[in-house]
Amino acid sequence: MLSLSALLSLSGCLNDFGIQAMPDTKPGGLDSAADTGPADTGPATDSPDPRDTDTGTAAADDSADDTEPPDSDPPVDSEPVVEDPPPADDCDETSDLIYVLSRDDDLLYTFDPASLRFTSLGEVDCNTSLYPASMAVSRAGIAYVRYENDEVYSLDLATMTCSPTGYSDRRTGFDSFGMGYATDDPTTWRDQLYVANSSTVGVLDTNTWNIQTLGAMPSQSELTGNAAGELWAMLPLERPAQLRRIDTASGANLETLRLSAFPDPSTIDTFAFATWDGEFYLFVRISGMGNTTDVYRVERDGTMSTLLRDVGFNVVGAGVSTCAP
Repeated sequence: MLSLSALLSLSGCLNDFGIQAMPDTKPGGLDSAADTGPADTGPATDSPDPRDTDTGTAAADDSADDTEPPDSDPPVDSEPVVEDPPPADDCDETSDLIYVLSRDDDLLYTFDPASLRFTSLGEVDCNTSLYPASMAVSRAGIAYVRYENDEVYSLDLATMTCSPTGYSDRRTGFDSFGMGYATDDPTTWRDQLYVANSSTVGVLDTNTWNIQTLGAMPSQSELTGNAAGELWAMLPLERPAQLRRIDTASGANLETLRLSAFPDPSTIDTFAFATWDGEFYLFVRISGMGNTTDVYRVERDGTMSTLLRDVGFNVVGAGVSTCAP
């Protein structure tokens, strides 16, 4: 999630996009319970042809003179392919649902896109009075939470233990960013943590806490990814708002979904999003007293619909691991 109030003061007047929403319904609700071959070397010998019935001398002489071996295919290099299986406990500590973080009460929830239900997992206590601003979830069961001062904390999803990391914005100079995990390609379980600020997308190494920049971004965005090696960015300040598929090697834009039904950016307080089972789930709060987060779904063709209105809390971060469908 990223707050848009400061960004919009620099962005000038933006077009109104309007919301083409479905009727206000709440099929979901709050649930306070926790989620729980060998190579082909050809024929070995040259057998006589049983159809040959010539028993004369010429045939016998020909057979005696024929000493060349039969034709055979060249040997095939049968060096085994080195497999890279995931660890035995891979994804054991991580739900395959979407995690969301509430700003005002620091509660962590899972969101089930199938039932549209939020389930509380408990309070996130990172020993800071600052508000959380963005979140990403690793398949190893760790959520990384960026706070409004750009400090990053690690949250153990099994124990809800929160600890500061070695990330320093003073050192990187990257400024506020959205973040999300994506696998390196569709054939591997290995993934990386991607980050994006208002002008750049890069990779954040959680061992060294250095950022390797990949390419340019047109405006502030949030990120999400999946096990298919896809990295997506949500850009609410574009006209109209956009979802972009980003090349994980170069940062280039590979695909764009334009969201003509997205709310007017000048009215947005906070936003977050995540991909799940080939679709996108947007968590957006409109500014105003009493307003809480609305939930939208964007299908793979860009069709946008409203799922829930005023869920009762303000989502400021959404994360999904690459264990999810």
